[in-house]
Amino acid sequence: MKFTELHAAVEAFRESKDPRAFRYIYETFSGKLYYVCLRYLKNEADAQDVLQEAFVTAYHKIDSFSGSGSLEGWIRRIVVNGCLGKLRLDQKTFAFNGELRDAIAETDEDTSSEQAATEARLMEALHALPVGYRTILNLAVLEDYSHKEIGELLGISESTSRSQLSRAKTALKDKLERP
Repeated sequence: MKFTELHAAVEAFRESKDPRAFRYIYETFSGKLYYVCLRYLKNEADAQDVLQEAFVTAYHKIDSFSGSGSLEGWIRRIVVNGCLGKLRLDQKTFAFNGELRDAIAETDEDTSSEQAATEARLMEALHALPVGYRTILNLAVLEDYSHKEIGELLGISESTSRSQLSRAKTALKDKLERP
């Protein structure tokens, strides 16, 4: 059986653990979610490991997906939590020392080759940020977590999350403005 609709694949997997159904789910989301991992983790191997483990978790816990939200959002949360867990393992404490949507808008390009170069430059600048800044930017700007949620995930206060986001945006903007 070939799956052409995500809903059918999810239901087939839930009912019979059909590996083809899960493969369809994996192929649908893995590319996009790999880039989510890369935004958090500098190392491609770490990003691949976290992505793989997130899909293993999704495989085993698919029954806990209620269906009320998007499957992509559910798996994305697993991926983000995996990235945060990896960061916690790599660095016992976050170094919160320190603007992204504005920076992206300022670097908007017209052609696809220019856009690819801009995206590469943005990813490079993002990876050059300290782990704490990069984590806060990803959670707040790209994943759209609230400061309350960020505080709960990272064990910091809402006000610390706000101030770190401001400092992170400034640091990213500075990196993007350098030639």
